[in-house]
Amino acid sequence: RWQLPKDASSWWQRRSQLDLALRKAIGLERLPERNPLNAGILHSYEMGDYVLENVIFYSRPNLPVTANLYRPKAPLEGKRPAVVCPLGHYLDAGKGIAEYQVLCIKLAKLGFVVLAYDAIGHGERLIQGNTHHEAGFALLPLGQTIAGWMVWDTMRAIDYLLTLPEVDPEHIGITGNSGGGLNTLFTSALDERVRAAAIAGYVFHFNNWIKYAGSHCTCCYLPGLYRSMEWFEVAGLIAPRAVLMLQGERDAMFPISGARKAGRNTEALYSLLGYKGLARFDEIKGQPHAYSQPYRERMYGWMLHHLMGKGTGEPIAEGDIRPLAENDPKLICDKEGTIMAKVLSVVELARNQAQELVSSLPSAGSEEIRQATRHLVRELTAPPDREPHDLSPLSFEKIKIPAGLLEKVFFLSEDGQPVPCLLWLPQNQPAPYRTLIMVNDLGKSAVAESGMVESLMERGFAVLSVDLRGRGETLGKSHTREDNNFHFAVHSVMWGRPAAGRRAFDLKRTVDFVQRREDLSLEGLAIVGFGDEALTALLAAVDDPRIKRVACAGYQNSFVSQMISAQVSSRAELVRVWNSSAMKWGRLDNGRFKADLGSVIPSILLTADIPDIASLVFPRKLLYCQDRDNSLPDSELRQARFRSVLKAVDPNGSDWAWYYPDRRFDTELLLNWLASR
Repeated sequence: RWQLPKDASSWWQRRSQLDLALRKAIGLERLPERNPLNAGILHSYEMGDYVLENVIFYSRPNLPVTANLYRPKAPLEGKRPAVVCPLGHYLDAGKGIAEYQVLCIKLAKLGFVVLAYDAIGHGERLIQGNTHHEAGFALLPLGQTIAGWMVWDTMRAIDYLLTLPEVDPEHIGITGNSGGGLNTLFTSALDERVRAAAIAGYVFHFNNWIKYAGSHCTCCYLPGLYRSMEWFEVAGLIAPRAVLMLQGERDAMFPISGARKAGRNTEALYSLLGYKGLARFDEIKGQPHAYSQPYRERMYGWMLHHLMGKGTGEPIAEGDIRPLAENDPKLICDKEGTIMAKVLSVVELARNQAQELVSSLPSAGSEEIRQATRHLVRELTAPPDREPHDLSPLSFEKIKIPAGLLEKVFFLSEDGQPVPCLLWLPQNQPAPYRTLIMVNDLGKSAVAESGMVESLMERGFAVLSVDLRGRGETLGKSHTREDNNFHFAVHSVMWGRPAAGRRAFDLKRTVDFVQRREDLSLEGLAIVGFGDEALTALLAAVDDPRIKRVACAGYQNSFVSQMISAQVSSRAELVRVWNSSAMKWGRLDNGRFKADLGSVIPSILLTADIPDIASLVFPRKLLYCQDRDNSLPDSELRQARFRSVLKAVDPNGSDWAWYYPDRRFDTELLLNWLASR
């Protein structure tokens, strides 16, 4: 699918689509307002032939950026080119990391003004609620991404550089490694003020990465990116400006096989457009994922040539550069910690935005929000192919049990996507049996152990429990101890098919399976969703009128509740747990509330919140209880909105919705609800 354009004209037609798709994916379709930078130099140090200055500027209101500015000390002759250096993942040291110090010092010695700043969640900006998993998944429901916030920081860093009288606005460069390479690529593609870029450790082929990559930082995962473009096309947006692509032969994060495809395709695209030589891919033999000296020396030559007009672009020897100790006070902007102590985290800022969005949603009874929400749910739960794959059901084993028969079953939701099932058939009723589908985020085994199945069978129900994709038997391992829930969730985001929607599609296919069985009845079909599968059940019920009742137990009142950060007691603990809960188990945990990352839906709050989705079940029956976010702040406000939304769609006050946020879900409640009319 992703081929080089046949000619330059085809590229220029494609380019405008790409630019819009990238801006939408990264959450910068509309740029934030450029608030005053309120920049200030806090400390200045004479360092021989360069000057080191500690700078703070504000990229957004109440969002300070801590940075170090390296200025040449030599007399100024005209304006100087400048280079901004966004960080990779150097959590503790941040901008003080030795390899970035060396890079900045050398560039300053070569005559550049250089700005290195702490990325969100790094260095001085490493605070609770700023880690990329927490912040990234908090931003997704708003139609934003942590990568977009990082890129905006860099755009504002360029704004700051352009306030300096000695900086030449026509000669701005950018370079970074790993997450800094990500930042370099996307900023260069979206900000034409960048005249030369050097991307280190972030050159790869998207479709190669799907197959060979493991789990990475949430900043890598942009909604729908896999479906809308390839890496070389993003790099092509930089043309005709200069771009150097550096990748180590032994890079374990972004495999060299994919980097070769991306780098060579970018070179070929530049050549096709008549810009040969302005894009160069360098594979660095024997080098791992890093910004070590062989990378840096290539970058020096590239910047000298394209921003100063010196040399040929070939590597420049680094020489003997002595960095400060990474914890040297000269590298710290907020030495007393008084500025950062007052800063709201990205998670807190996201929650504030989310609450404003929810407050501004149209009235639940309005046709506007109902149509928009139905359309959104239809897209989320849509089949992957125009024509469905055959279910190909298999019955593996039938086991006699006291209340009837237990059957182990298997069917295909789509080609290559198995759905393992447990089907309990009652013995005291003639077929076809009234059917109840039960799904649990812990898998079908949790339903088997719930103690509810036997009581349901005694009342003549057939009970069907399935492992939706990424649950139970279908949940694999990405390492020896870690499951692949995170890997599945984030690549589903990249594919533009969020996990919650794919699981809801599996649930609709489960209804197809019920319909196919002669011993099961669709009449009065009910679905029960436990935990995060409550969302799955809601989505499926909204889009599938065959589902007559839906019960949701142990979920939450609002998508805002998912926006949480871990509670830590020290900076050391924050560094230690930065990746743990997200990448190991695919969920966030603040001690009081757990958020499953597979239930996070990009841009959802631009259209609807959970109550708005639930209201579309009307006039069919809804049970919503045992909400797990009741202990969080503002829970009463969220419950009040839930009640008002349910009431708005049913002004006659019928008994269609049972909303008991504080009531425990048990067999008695379920049976009473199933018996209600």
